[in-house]
Amino acid sequence: MSITYNQGRPHLEEPTKTVLLVEDDRATQSFLNRGLKGLNGFRVLLAGHGQEALDILTREEVNVLVTDLQMPVLDGYQLIGEVSARYPHIPVIVVTSTPPEEHGYAPFRLGAMSLFAKPPRLSALMDEIRAAAAMPTDAAIRGLSLASLLQLLHWERKSCTLVVRAKEGLGLLYIQEGALIHGAFRDKEGIQAVFEILGWEDIHVEMVSTCRVEATVSDPLEELLMDAAVARDHKKAQALAQGEGME
Repeated sequence: MSITYNQGRPHLEEPTKTVLLVEDDRATQSFLNRGLKGLNGFRVLLAGHGQEALDILTREEVNVLVTDLQMPVLDGYQLIGEVSARYPHIPVIVVTSTPPEEHGYAPFRLGAMSLFAKPPRLSALMDEIRAAAAMPTDAAIRGLSLASLLQLLHWERKSCTLVVRAKEGLGLLYIQEGALIHGAFRDKEGIQAVFEILGWEDIHVEMVSTCRVEATVSDPLEELLMDAAVARDHKKAQALAQGEGME
């Protein structure tokens, strides 16, 4: 948390970005956590292994993931693969004591963007985190409704992941060759998440040109959009009726 000054009076500035640090060794986790406190404008979340990190990712919007490789329950290799497939907009930084002759630079093949040997130089690690958090996604979509964008992607048979932000939170829609095959929002997956996201208004959409998840939705896009529109209109009608009933 950083301090800014206005007319000589300091006030606290809330963090605007989030780093998720995944490390099973308590001493190393504590060392890195203390060091990353120097990242002004960032908050740091902690996980002890890969599965705990994936659980956090269903609840929190994370801008950068920093992970070890050798961990219990779910190791760093599996975590990087899962994040690369399910959250391709999140850059991954590896901090490990595993020598290159053992990992064979597999983290890069799985989707990591950089790798640091333990113990890392904290200033260099913080610079890398700042750079990763500032990286733009492939494209920000403006001027199109979500339905129109999905129809355009369908016509072009494009494969990508849509990162959809709204007041409700952050949702993900996965497109494979133009078909909407999966959705994720907090603890919701599949068709339930798809309808949740399609019902949002005042959205900001970014596109990442990769889709590696397995399909859980098989309904035609036109049917999904029509059902979502009906559900949205029904929800508005219910809200209007409740408002009139309270008068």
